This record gives sequence, structure tokens and C-alpha cells, in this order.
Amino acid sequence: YMYNQNVYTGKNPLSQPVSLGLCISEALLDGKGAWRVHGGGFAGTIQAFVPNEMLLEYQERMELIFGKGSCYILSIRPNGGTCVI
Repeated sequence: YMYNQNVYTGKNPLSQPVSLGLCISEALLDGKGAWRVHGGGFAGTIQAFVPNEMLLEYQERMELIFGKGSCYILSIRPNGGTCVI
């Protein structure tokens, strides 16, 4: 087993949504983006950087598995990180 095993609880090892999300991201993106556990893992959150041309397919596939509205699309402003005074 090559995926993180610290992203699901021992109380319910049959429920592994974070592991599943990481595995599905790897298959869908096929090296064309990036994906990672976001936060502590037990909350059930991953973060994926998806190329624009793959975004709708990625969202549709993830929402088929995890439910409508489970995939949030965020934008990064053109300047990246900026100091706000």
C-alpha cells in the first residue's frame, strides 16, 4: 500500500475517503497536476492543482464519487502572494 495510512481513523478503516481522493487524483491527473492532503487528513480534505483544460472533468468525476458540491474550485490571483499594508 503506497498511500498515506495516517489519513483515516483506526475506528473505521473501511472508510478511507482521503486515500481514495488521492488515488483518484493520481489516476485522473496522470502527472499533469499536483495533489496532496490538506490539513490534518482526518477532516477528509485534499488539495489538487488541476490544469484548466482538465478542471471540469476532474470536478465531475470527484463529485460523482464524493457528492455534488464536494469539489470547490478556487482561483489564484495573477500576482500570487502579495503584502497587504
